[in-house]
Amino acid sequence: MPLIVLLVLGIAVFFIYRGREIFVLSVREGQHLLIRGRAPTRLQQELKDVLDRAGVTHATIKAVRSEGHARLSARGVSDGVMQQMRNVFGTHSVQKLQAAPLPSGRNLGQLLGITWLAWMMMGSSQR
Repeated sequence: MPLIVLLVLGIAVFFIYRGREIFVLSVREGQHLLIRGRAPTRLQQELKDVLDRAGVTHATIKAVRSEGHARLSARGVSDGVMQQMRNVFGTHSVQKLQAAPLPSGRNLGQLLGITWLAWMMMGSSQR
C-alpha cells in the first residue's frame, strides 16, 4: 500500500510540474524542435539564432511559469549563452508566451511531450 501511495504522489508531482511548463525546446545536431508547449515563432527564431551563433548542437531549453513571471533554464549551454537566451526571453511577456498558438502539424512525440519519440518521428517524416 505505501508503494502505491508513493507512485500516485510521484505521478501527481510530475503532472503539477509539467503543468507549469510553458515550453520545452530541444536541439540535436543543430536542429531545433519544440517538444512541448507553445512559444511565439519570433521567440523560437531568436533563441535559435543565439544557439546557432554559439555553435550549440545539443541542448534542452525549458520555460517554466512561476508566480507572475516565467523562468528560462537550459542544459547543454554555457553561462554566456544562457545569459543571451535570458535577454531574448525577457523581451516576451508571460501573457504573450501563453497566448502563442499551438504549432500545427505536431507529431505524436510532440503531442505526448516525449523528446526521443518526437525526434524519432521527426526523422521518419523527413525521409
